[in-house]
Parts: sequence; C-alpha cells; structure tokens
Amino acid sequence: MKAERSRSLRWGLIKRLIMLQACLLVLFVVLLVGWIWIINPELEDANEEAVRVVAEHVTKNADGGLQVAETPEIAELKRRYPELWFTIRDVNGAIIQYGDVPAAPLNERFPWTIDRARVEAGNGMRATLENRETPVGKLQFVAATERGFTNEGLNVWINIHVDVAKGPNGEVRWLSILPGMGFIILIVVVPMLALTGVATLLVTPRAVGRSLSGLVETARQAQTIDFDTRSARLDRSKVPYEIIPMVDAFNQALSKLDEGYNRNNRFLADAAHELRTPIAIARTRADLLPEAEVSEQLRGDIDRLSRVAHQLLEMQAIGVVELRAEPQDLNILVENIAADLAPIAMDAGYDFDFEPSSREAVFVVQASTIEMAVVNLIRNAIDHGGGKGAIVVRIGSSGTIDVCDQGPGIPAAERDRVFEPFRRINTSSSGAGLGLNLVKKAAELHGGRVLFFDTSRGFCVRLEIRSIAPAEAARRGGKHTAPVGS
Repeated sequence: MKAERSRSLRWGLIKRLIMLQACLLVLFVVLLVGWIWIINPELEDANEEAVRVVAEHVTKNADGGLQVAETPEIAELKRRYPELWFTIRDVNGAIIQYGDVPAAPLNERFPWTIDRARVEAGNGMRATLENRETPVGKLQFVAATERGFTNEGLNVWINIHVDVAKGPNGEVRWLSILPGMGFIILIVVVPMLALTGVATLLVTPRAVGRSLSGLVETARQAQTIDFDTRSARLDRSKVPYEIIPMVDAFNQALSKLDEGYNRNNRFLADAAHELRTPIAIARTRADLLPEAEVSEQLRGDIDRLSRVAHQLLEMQAIGVVELRAEPQDLNILVENIAADLAPIAMDAGYDFDFEPSSREAVFVVQASTIEMAVVNLIRNAIDHGGGKGAIVVRIGSSGTIDVCDQGPGIPAAERDRVFEPFRRINTSSSGAGLGLNLVKKAAELHGGRVLFFDTSRGFCVRLEIRSIAPAEAARRGGKHTAPVGS
C-alpha cells in the first residue's frame, strides 16, 4: 500500500491564494461587463451630448422656421455648460444659432458629405459636427461646450479617446464591440493575474514561514522531550492562535503519560519493597532448616527472589531518585566492588582478577549507580561464565569498565535484544533478565553506552561512561544521596 504524502501548508495556501485572485479578477470583469450592459451608457463626450440633446428638441415655429424648444433638458444643458454654443442648418440653408459662436472656420458652411467629425480651430476650440435625421428633417449641427484658450507657453493635453461602433443614429452596437472589449480585457487581466501570481509565489512562502516560525520552534522543543524530560511541556505562547488547541492537547497527553508512568513506578517500587521483608524472613527460616538438597534448593530460590526484588527497586530508582554526582576514581570505586564479589566468584569456581588503569580515571559520576552496574556485570559473568576459567575486571583511563569471562558469551543475533527487561537467553538461568537493562540505563545516565566484543580468551562487556556535565550534575544532585536500592 502506497503511503499517503503529507500536504504542504505553504504550497496549499499559495495555490488557494492564486485561485482566489483569479476568481476575483474574473468576477470583477463579469460584474463590469454586466453593469455596462445593464446601464447601456452613452459613450459620448460633452460636445456629442450637446448635439444629441439639441437635436431631440428642434421644432418649427409658426412661420416654418427652425427653433429649439425651451424644455427642462435644454435648460439643464445650458446650466451645465455655460459656454455652450451651437449652429443648426437645414438643407435649404436656413440657420439658427445659440451662444457666442466663434468666427471662421467653426461658423462656416460644411458640406453635407461630412458627418460625425471633430472640428478644431487654431485657438484650441473643439467642436463636433453631425448630420442627424430629426422630426423636422435632416439637419446639420455644429456644437461645443467650452472654449479654447491661447497660451504662449506649453500646452499639455491629456486625452483618452475610445472609438466604438455606432449605428446611423449614434446608438452603440454592443454585439459588435463586446468581442473587442473581451480581447482588451483579456490582455489586461492575464498580465495582472500573472503579476499577482508571481507576487504570491514570492511573498507567501516568506509570510507563511514567518507566521509558522513559532510552530517550528515548538516542534523542535517537542523533539527534545524524552524519557528523562517527560515532565516538560510545550510553550504555547509562540504558536499561532489556531494551533494552540493542538499544543494544549499534546501537553495534556504528556501529563497523562507522566502521571501514568509515575503511578506504575510507585506500584513497582511498593511491590518490590513489600517483597523484601517476607523474602528476608523466608531466608532466615530456610537457614534454620537441616542441611539437605531440598533446603539448599529452597535457599537458592529465595536468593533469586531477593535478587529480582532488589533489581526491580534499582530499575525504579535509576533516573528517578536524584543522586549526588561527585568526582570518583574508577580504579578505587570498582576495586572495592571487585573485592566484595571476588569470594563469590572463586566459590563458583572462577579465577578472579582486577586490572586498574595505568593512571587515574577520575570522572564525575553517581557512585551508587556505577556500583550497581558493575555488580550486575560481575554477577552476570558468574552466572553465565560456565563455572570455569577467569573473570577479569579491567579499568580504562578513558572511562571504560570491562568485565570479561571465558564463557560462551552472547550470540551476535541476540546482542541488540538483551537490553530488553526480562529478556533471558538461557531460560534455565537463575537471573531475571534485568541486569543488562540496568547497566544500559546507568551508561545512558552518564552519557555512555554498553558494548559487547569477543577476545581470544573469551567474551567481554564494556561499560563506557563520561563525566556528567556540571549543570546536569547540579540538576540531578542535592536531594537524595542514599545508594540506589537501599
């Protein structure tokens, strides 16, 4: 089954922004075209408007002459354009004028073949000439709404002129001009859309990245939370408002896990502690039994129970009980342990040897934790060394503690799994499968590791440690100084 790819928030926002911009531009164009279609505006300038309004109100008087009716529309036209002037001619040469009609050439007779033209004079005057069919016949109109001006300096004209298809009566032919307008809109909208798209591609990743910087920092903080720092909580002050519920839910989950872990730890410690008293009583009573094979087996079983209870207490205490970290010479620390366990090893049939380093091996360590780890390594060597050969404990000045025996060792295929709690290679062993798990925890507590290697004389387990940093030592020290498992 193909794994589902995670979606990118950044690129998702970019695509949606571009689509939104495109939709808004298209909607704007549609609304603009619809508005123009509904209002059907007259695309005319002021002069053309004057000609149209005057042409709509030309009548004949009682003598048959031309006149312009004084209607509200004509009055409004005169009010809007105080400098309005116009001339009207019919085919017979009759003429009427209004306003201050300028001198030639704007007051000349124009041929009837000229229609819908713009006439300009040298002084900047502009007028419109049109031939129109009216209720009183065909008439020629020349009109202007403002006068030109002379200027000996620089004349600057800003003019926008749009020519559109019109009918004989001046009506706009929308069906003819809409395709052209669509093309014009297209060549305007596409560059705008391309420009906004490029801007979105350039700006959005940076903007989104800055908006999510707090979330990225919170994710890094979450990655630092592990078994030893499970009580830490994510800072919700740096994440976007919409992400706060997820951070709160994550913190609540951490709190529940931490509470459950502590509850299980307390149960384990209480159970192990409660077992120690009846085990001690049973051992005392077993020692009072007459010497026999059954009583010897009983004492061995009781010793095994005692060892398991002791290791369970040690598992609960490592990393939980705060122990003082102090400078210790590993040569002296391990030598004392070896001296205590040497009689047990020799009683089991082994030769026992301790080899200190050639110089001091001083490290800042939790002494009781290192003692616990070394005791478990030596006890494992006694239990699994085959009851013959030599057990050698060797110290390295770089912070290594090797425990070697001449037994079969741990198969290569099992070396990654022996650190699991209650993992036993030899099911007939008297151990509970907790020793190497405890050793690994002790190594990790001191920034080290556990290694296995074979030699010409047998099998070795190496405990590598480093000094606990001063800040770490201060954090872990100062409250409990009793040895682990006491």
